Amino acid sequence: MFLQNPDPLRPPLKLMGPRFVGLAAAFYAALLVAAAVLGTLTSRNVFALGDRPVFDLSVGVAIACGTVISGLVLYWLSPVLRKISGELAPHLVDGARKRDLVLVSVFSGIGEEVFFRGALQPLIGLVATSLLFGAVHIGPDRRYLVWTLWAAGAGFLFGALYLWTGGILAPVTAHVLHNAATFLLWRRSRRKGFTETTKNDVVVGGEG
Repeated sequence: MFLQNPDPLRPPLKLMGPRFVGLAAAFYAALLVAAAVLGTLTSRNVFALGDRPVFDLSVGVAIACGTVISGLVLYWLSPVLRKISGELAPHLVDGARKRDLVLVSVFSGIGEEVFFRGALQPLIGLVATSLLFGAVHIGPDRRYLVWTLWAAGAGFLFGALYLWTGGILAPVTAHVLHNAATFLLWRRSRRKGFTETTKNDVVVGGEG
């Protein structure tokens, strides 16, 4: 997912389009099937939502608000993270449709939570599942370690939510909303930046 454009003279490869959304849907559907197989083999309902759906949904929304705000603070405090964001944006959010960003957020949030929290966590425990979750979010070089650590921390948080609520509704809600809000805010900030740059270019050109 996180690919670098190998040739700076060529336009960046756009990943977040209809084809990518289709591939994401297929991948996370396969992940759900794998989770269901594990659940069948261990006699567990990996799709159990929990006993208090309204409460769990509310908790998921609240946690998502907290993670999004924390992510924004980390972004502004970390020059490395801002640089990585600028490199990835052309591949992920620049020119992407809101619908595609939301769909990928839904697919990833549901697929990953059902597999990692619903299927794996009861088998190998919170710590191992969270570390594994972070490990699959490894980037192409050491600068992406901050993203890996963030993913591991999110894994602990979502895993704790799963233990507390007894189902996947709260972690799924938090995961989906976090991803969607992050993508949409990222897209908005990029579009705003392009608009301001264009206005400045017009003003500078007009003064000449």
